[in-house]
Order: sequence, then structure tokens, then C-alpha cells
Amino acid sequence: MTREPTPALYATRGPDDLEVAAIRKELARSRCVVVAGRTEDWWSRDAAPDPEEVRVLLGADRARADRQPTPERRVRFIVSRLMLRATAGALLGTDPALFEIAYTPTGRPHLRGCDDLDISVGDCEGLVAVGLMDGGRVGVDVAPLRPPPLRLPSVEHLLTRYELERLRAALPAARHPLLLRFLTLRNSYAKAMGSGRRIPYADFGLATDGDGCHLMGKDGRFHVPGLGAASNHFGSTHLISATGVVTSG
Repeated sequence: MTREPTPALYATRGPDDLEVAAIRKELARSRCVVVAGRTEDWWSRDAAPDPEEVRVLLGADRARADRQPTPERRVRFIVSRLMLRATAGALLGTDPALFEIAYTPTGRPHLRGCDDLDISVGDCEGLVAVGLMDGGRVGVDVAPLRPPPLRLPSVEHLLTRYELERLRAALPAARHPLLLRFLTLRNSYAKAMGSGRRIPYADFGLATDGDGCHLMGKDGRFHVPGLGAASNHFGSTHLISATGVVTSG
């Protein structure tokens, strides 16, 4: 029977704050972990990383960093790669500078030569999250909890029938958190599968409840062996959703 992943979240305040033993133990237990931290803890104005060290660690990603549209986005991108390398290096006992981050034709990142350890990166408004999975595919999505005005007609085209029914039945104050959970879970699944926006949003979604994790389509809910997902708050500012899909033993 395929063991479903149960993504666990670890908060970190910088490269020296990684709970390596706990993260390694959780990866062995649940197959999927998410490490998250604020950019200010990894790249403070008073103690930014050495530029030459950053240049070496980024490797071929230097060009991607330089193409970021704003300074804040560039810092988030750099922190995401530093966090990814530091975490993977600590878990595997390898110098972070030795990893080569490559990309699929759809832009999905992976660690060249580390086929058993899948990765995903998400970032938003000062927070970066890195997902790692052993023997499967992982996707991570991040969104701010700050609620904008929500009018159901404006988001109906993004949701499945099941999600719309849940939103309509929810109390007004609960609708934004529920919508955010639906959208970030969907994004994390799309990232895990490498499908991006090629599948219309209203054609699929994820449901996590007492019966486990199910893939939703236009015709109902389906159990997918080896599919697991979770959503967690990072403090009071962000929601992080992660999906893991087992592809081997």
C-alpha cells in the first residue's frame, strides 16, 4: 500500500537555525517537508551575505536573479536559492555550493544528480518556503493572509463545483481563508506535477479532510494513492500549502 506523504512545516530564522536532525527525521517519516523563513532573517540590511559567496552559491542562477523586476524580488529569489542549497546540503551532508539547480522546459527546478530528492520553491511578500520530498514530487505555494475584498462572482471561474459549494455555505468571515486554502493547494499540486497553468483552474482542485487528500475534478472527488497535502500558517502573515505525490516505493 502506498504511504501518503504528510508535509510538515519547519520555520527557520536563518542558515544557522536549521533543525537538521528534526528535518531529516521528519523527511524519513513523512517523506515531505517544508522549510520556511523570512527574507529579513536570511538577508538583513545589517548582515547581508558576502557578495562573492552569494555569487558562487547562485552559480547559473545569477542571470535569473539579475532578471528579477524589483530589488525586493531579487532578494527573495536569492534567499530562496540560499535556503534551498543550505537545507539540501545539511540533509545530504554536502557542500551547498556543489549543487547545480537545473530547470525543466516548464521552469520547474530540480537538483541535478539528486533524482531521489525533489524540490519546490515558493515566495511571497517577505517569506520564502522550500519543499523537499524523498521518492516523489513536491509543490509549495505561499500567499499572504491579509484578506482583500472578496466577491464570489469574481472567483467562480477559478473554482470547482465542490469548492464553490463550500464557499457559499461558509460564514462571510471564513470565506477568504477557505478560498486562500483552495487556491494555494491547487497551485502547489500544479507545481508538483509541473503543469503550471496549462490545466484550466476550474478543472481540478484538492480537498483535504478527515478522509485524507482527494483530487477534485468536474465530476467529483477521486482518491489518488500516494497523494498528500497540507496547509499551515506561518505566524499571522502567510499561508503555506504543500502537496506531495509519491512516485516510488
